[in-house]
Formats: sequence, structure tokens, C-alpha cells
Amino acid sequence: MALSLRVLSASEVMASVMAGLSIQGSSEAVRRALIAAHLHAACEGDGARDGHGVFTGRLTDMIERNLGGLLGPAEARPLTNKVLEALEETGDLWRSPGGYWKPTPPRAVALLGGLSFLLGALPSGDYVAAGVMRYANAGTAQLVVQSFDDWLGRAEPIGVWMAKALKVYRPRLQQAAMPADHLEVYVPDQAVQQSRSRWINAREVELVGVSLRLCRAQAKPTSLYNRPYYLGEFEPTADGLLLRRATTVDHGHARRFRFAYDDALRATRTLNARRDDDLVQVTLAKDLPMEEARVLALGWECAGATSRSVRSMVFPVPAMPFVTHALGRLGIKLRGGVS
Repeated sequence: MALSLRVLSASEVMASVMAGLSIQGSSEAVRRALIAAHLHAACEGDGARDGHGVFTGRLTDMIERNLGGLLGPAEARPLTNKVLEALEETGDLWRSPGGYWKPTPPRAVALLGGLSFLLGALPSGDYVAAGVMRYANAGTAQLVVQSFDDWLGRAEPIGVWMAKALKVYRPRLQQAAMPADHLEVYVPDQAVQQSRSRWINAREVELVGVSLRLCRAQAKPTSLYNRPYYLGEFEPTADGLLLRRATTVDHGHARRFRFAYDDALRATRTLNARRDDDLVQVTLAKDLPMEEARVLALGWECAGATSRSVRSMVFPVPAMPFVTHALGRLGIKLRGGVS
């Protein structure tokens, strides 16, 4: 019998790999899923055998050597670093302080409807890889199951959280009695009516009566990083807005207060979700609280953001129920592209 050899094209190799590793999706999602599968294999194999894990440089060298032909030599290393960051954020892999990576215990992170994404060193099973994560509709009975809300960091409904937070912060208000011209005030109700930014210069704020609002120092004429946030009690006067009393606010609380005020003032956000094949693109402000922002690790940032204050994210379609749930905890609704 004659032996015949044929050189496979890159597309044929990719199709074979996708079938063998249960990978679905378009080009960018497949590239990330392929890297994630190789990283898992290395950490669960070599890393588990010696007990120390696999060093970052060894992992990136491996991907560049083994997948550079499919991914592009110049893209393999930076893309691998991005995938490692996502796997660490989700808890899929663990990195030691010295930069060694190890697998984590197998478990499922589930929504109430049963859809899960799977983490850790998994036994063979029925799942689909899309982007950096592996998803399953069933077959998680043998795994420890964690609720998605617990994985995010469980938080009370935004209105309940605000009521409790104000009970803590109101007694801390101290006399200020000064013009508020140097401040920006978070005024989502006025912003919605006037189709403008939710942070408004105090000289342009339209308030009736005494109002407790979130505020911060103005960024202009130069950008200020790590600038302080306050809860301020404001009163309109003939000479402009007066800051009567104020107290500093923890940065994490400042982020959650924004969405609490959105909810309280009936100015919640609706974001456009645009589906293209197996990916959904969503543009959102860079102000999510730390807990809900964790869901961003299921996707990746792409070009197209219109300003430095927003990011354009792309998610595989299987990730969207988790994205919708996480944003929904803040009162954010998605329009289009998620069904």
C-alpha cells in the first residue's frame, strides 16, 4: 500500500483542533480557547508532577513555540499573557507570588437556570470552550457548584445597599459651607434629560432644595488619578451651588453609589449589545464596582472605544447570560444582540 502525505493548511489544522478540544466560535475566540487549553494541559501535567507549578516564561515560550504558526509569532506571547490574566481573574489557574502557575480544584460556577462555566483541572466531560472559558448546560453533578453571585462577590440589591450605606455615611458629614465650583457632581437624572455626561460641573448642576449627592474634584485642566470622592450635601443659592456638608467615600463604595443613585433617581443605564456571528460587543463605562467587573474576564477588550472613560468588550455568546446577570445587579439593561 502506497503511503501518501499531504501538508495541511492552517485552516484545516485549526478545524481539527477545534473538533478535538470542543472549541466553538469565531477566529478570536478560538485563538484564546486554544491558548487556554494548552495552558491547562501544561499546568495540569508538568506543574502537577513536580508540585511547583509552571513558570510564566516557560508557558509563554511553549505557546510561542507550539502555536506561533497558527497565532502569528508576534501575537502569541502578548495574547498568552492576556489569557493568563483572565484565567487568574476567574480562578481557573492560580499564580504563586514567584510567578508559578498551578491548576485549581475542579468546580462549576452556575446560574439558577443551570448554565455553568467550569474552572480548574476538569475530568473529561461534556463542555464547550468559547474564548478563555469552558461552558456546560449539564453534566456538573460530580463537581462542586458555586453560585455565580457568590463567585462575583455577593451583594445586596442596589437599593437595599444604598439605604444601609447612607446610614453609615450620614453621621460622618462635616460642615463645609463653601462654594462647590471646584467639584463635579454625579447627577444622572439631569444627565438623562439633557443627554450629557452623568458627572456635571457644579456650576451647571440643576438641583431643587437640599440634596445629598456623590461628588468629586474636577479633573481639568489636568487629569487626576486616584482623586477623592465625597458625599456632599448641596444647596442651590443665588451665587451658585453651595456645599453645606461633606464626607469622604471609599473608592469601592463610590463606584457602587453611582448605580445606586441611577436606581434611586430612575436613571438606570441601557447599553447596546451588537452581535456578530458568535461574538457580542458591548461598550460600557469604566466604572463598574469590583465585584461586577469580574465578569469582564469572560471576554476581552477590543478596539473601538470612543473615549478613555469607556471600554469596548467582546464576549462569546455563551458568556452573555452571565454578563447580563452581573450588569443587571446594577440595574444595567442590555438591548439587542443577547438573545
